[in-house]
This record gives sequence, C-alpha cells and structure tokens, in this order.
Amino acid sequence: MALPELNTARYSMVLPSTGETIEYRPYLVKEEKILMIAMESEDQEAVMKAIIDVIKACLLTELNVDVLPMFDIETLFLALRSKSVGEKVDLKVKCEKEGCETITDVSVNFDDIEQPVVGEEQTKIMLTDDVGVVMKYPSVNSVAKMANADESADNALKLIIQCIDSIFDADDVYPVENETDKSLLNFVESLSSVQFMKLSDFFNTMPSLSTTIDWKCSCGMEQSKELRGLASFFT
Repeated sequence: MALPELNTARYSMVLPSTGETIEYRPYLVKEEKILMIAMESEDQEAVMKAIIDVIKACLLTELNVDVLPMFDIETLFLALRSKSVGEKVDLKVKCEKEGCETITDVSVNFDDIEQPVVGEEQTKIMLTDDVGVVMKYPSVNSVAKMANADESADNALKLIIQCIDSIFDADDVYPVENETDKSLLNFVESLSSVQFMKLSDFFNTMPSLSTTIDWKCSCGMEQSKELRGLASFFT
C-alpha cells in the first residue's frame, strides 16, 4: 500500500540581477541533510556546492544556477531558509570590548536583512579618461572554486580576469571573448597600482545581503556590528 504524498508549498521571489520572478519550494529533510553534512566538514567549497545543489533541487523555474552571481545565490538561499525552517536565525556574537570574552545570543529577522541592489554604474570602471572596463559579477561557480584557495596575487589576478566583460577606449569596445588569456593577463599586469585597486574595489563593493545588529553585552557595553554575505548569517 502506497504511503500518502505530502503537498509542498510554492513561493515566488524576484532575482536581484535580472528582476525576473522565479518560483521555488522549501527544502526538505533530504536536502537539509546535504547542508548539514557539508557544514560539518568545515570545507567552504563543499558548503558552497551543497548550497548550489539544494537551490537547484528547490527551484520550480528553469534557471542556470551555475552562472548566477553570488548575491543571487545569497538571496535565493535566504528565501529557501526562511520558508523551510523559520524567518529568523540565531547567532552568537562576541563582545568587542578588550578583555571581555562574553558571548551573547542575538536573533536576526530575515525581514530586516537588506536585499542586494544592482546598478549598471557599479560595473563600469574608468582606468583613465578614455580607457575603462566593464566588469561582470563572479558566478557562484567561480566563488566555489576560490573558496579554499589562498589569497595569493596569482589567484587575485585570475579572479579579476574572469570578471572582465569588456575593455573599451574612446574609439572601440573589445569583448573579452575575442581576446586571448595572455592578452588579458598582459593588460591587467600593465595597470598601475591605483588602477588595479579600482578593479579590486569592485569585489569589495559587490551587492550582498547585509544588515546591522545591535546588542548590549552583560558587561554593559552597547555594540553594533554589520553582517555582510551569506557566511555572516549561517556560520
């Protein structure tokens, strides 16, 4: 005799990068198990891959998850987490007062978390008065591959090159698909330190989930801390 099947709720949300409305379902016990095993491993690449696999399983709209920017993945997972296990997350935060080691429990309501805001002006970077680049946000696959990589100069160069969409000057636009890896490397290596910092800052200012939590430690000190990025909320 077949056991009864449980109906799963459907929800919708807007994808920050495109404004597209997509549908999804909450994740189930079998998917939560995937997340728990990955998090217990403390391997950041494994955790990221588990999150991607769970999102793929729960999406009801056809979508190429592997090429989505990280802030889309953050927003998708937040929505899944909210509808699957509750609309808040409990965190433990350490007192920032010197000499105080007190840990305080703080709850964050998902409604208070700011959603990523994407603007075209964020991706256009002028290197000189005439020469600039148009950047693209790193895909979640790129982020997953770099999760356990060291913060070497070579890895920084690789990530920057992967995220250049086109190079332009006063006369023309040069899409990266028409360029060789060597020519792109030569271009980036020819930048001044100031120009290279402009490209590096692109990653520091990428759209991301964020909120600010306020709490008062038992030592009496009132404190405030910005949470930014998925890891701040779930690890």
